[in-house]
Amino acid sequence: MTVLRTASIGAPRVRSVSSGAPRVSGAIRSGGDVLIVRIASWADIPKAHPENVMAPIKLGTAISLMELSGHRVTLIDGETHAFTREDVLRAFRTGRPDIVILHGITTAVRSVNELGQAARDLLPGALIVASGQHATARPGDFFKDRGVFDACAQYEYEEALAELVDARAAGASLSTVPGLSLPGATPGEAISTGPRPLREDLDHLPFPKHALFMRPEYTVFHPTNVVRRRQWGFLMSSRGCPYPCLYCSPTLRNSYGRKMRYRSVENVGEEVALLERLGATVLHFKDDIFTMDKERTHALCDELIRRRVKLSWTVQTRADCVDDALLKHMKAAGCCTVSMGIESGSPRILEVLRKKETVEDAISAADAARRAGLFLVNFYLLANPTETLAEMEATLTLAKRLDPDLLQVGFFTPYPGSPYYEETFRESDTLSPEEFSHYNRIINVSAVPTEQLYEFQKRFYREMIFRPSFALRFARQRLASLPFNFDHEARFYGLSAKFLLKKLAFSGERARAA
Repeated sequence: MTVLRTASIGAPRVRSVSSGAPRVSGAIRSGGDVLIVRIASWADIPKAHPENVMAPIKLGTAISLMELSGHRVTLIDGETHAFTREDVLRAFRTGRPDIVILHGITTAVRSVNELGQAARDLLPGALIVASGQHATARPGDFFKDRGVFDACAQYEYEEALAELVDARAAGASLSTVPGLSLPGATPGEAISTGPRPLREDLDHLPFPKHALFMRPEYTVFHPTNVVRRRQWGFLMSSRGCPYPCLYCSPTLRNSYGRKMRYRSVENVGEEVALLERLGATVLHFKDDIFTMDKERTHALCDELIRRRVKLSWTVQTRADCVDDALLKHMKAAGCCTVSMGIESGSPRILEVLRKKETVEDAISAADAARRAGLFLVNFYLLANPTETLAEMEATLTLAKRLDPDLLQVGFFTPYPGSPYYEETFRESDTLSPEEFSHYNRIINVSAVPTEQLYEFQKRFYREMIFRPSFALRFARQRLASLPFNFDHEARFYGLSAKFLLKKLAFSGERARAA
């Protein structure tokens, strides 16, 4: 298995290669079967916000499945920003893969299509496949140019991709593989091969190819209690989310489907032990709602304590899915940070968003996290449907009350696959992929002028970040691990400074231009 790192596809410039990253020319093995390219989420949009770079563990599972069948696989991960588009084209020319899988979300659709055309030109006999959130929500966007893409892998795509590769190797028709969309007779037409039921027995899946991801490029900027060298490991102990939030799509989630599905605590414990052996010093659980089943979460904490796991770990969950006893148990088992999507301080907007959560839930959860000694990360949304300036003020007031250790403030964005998109835009199809970005572009469905929305986001950050309590707490936590993580921290501070200069100091018009 060879791993490559590439810069955002389409980016005109790229920083120097991370220490130890292999060069493409010497890394691709001739005759390799499968080349997977994960295209950077903001490939075509200037990055407006410091972003976590999390390991693509579902692609890692697909790779494990392919290797179990004897296929050779190469991964180029564009989210890590180490190589240029030309390096990827060189990989096509030198590796001559039989199958090219291009993975990306809505914001990268243009680059997926451009790279697909380049792959077709250089590899006329290859099977070229799109995967990811947009391939699920709008597969026809990859079939507009006939003869480029042969298929789109959809939903939880790990097994669909693995079976597609098997079918190709066996000379079988892709129509026999459920969970794909194939091009129809007319441009833009997509034909389904039939639904693939979401897997219930998650223990049946192999662990992702974690050895690929034990690299410093994969990081979460959330606060932790880890003062030694941070090497992040990523895993997912459950899948699904039963809530109908208006804005949520797989762009913002890590799994598909309303039904919750859980791995056994023993199976999760084995994966944690593997990550520890591979050198991880801190873990991030990518579950959409880690504490959905409180009894099961208690059992998982017991398993980690029984195994004497020494790693710290972070999770994301909902405010109405925690309590004092659970958070204290999580803390005892190694949890150091909880992230929660608060979204709004307006009860009416929470109802509009179908959040099924209250302002009181948010306050209770934040207070419980503090009592348990956990770091708190919050996410907020502005420009929600019909939202007024007074309701955004309520969100800022709530954020000050919750007093998180880190926060992100984005704009309501109806990504394809979200309920709002399906209900409002699917039939008219008026939104192009270039319009989506939940940090620096607004599809304005609120009652507030667009310019005022940009200005309020700036003010939100100013009034939160420059509060003395926030600034002092933030500096103390970051400085504690600085001697061991200078490169991580330098990158974070660099991105943050760039964001602050562009988004807080300038006018709204200049901020958008930046």
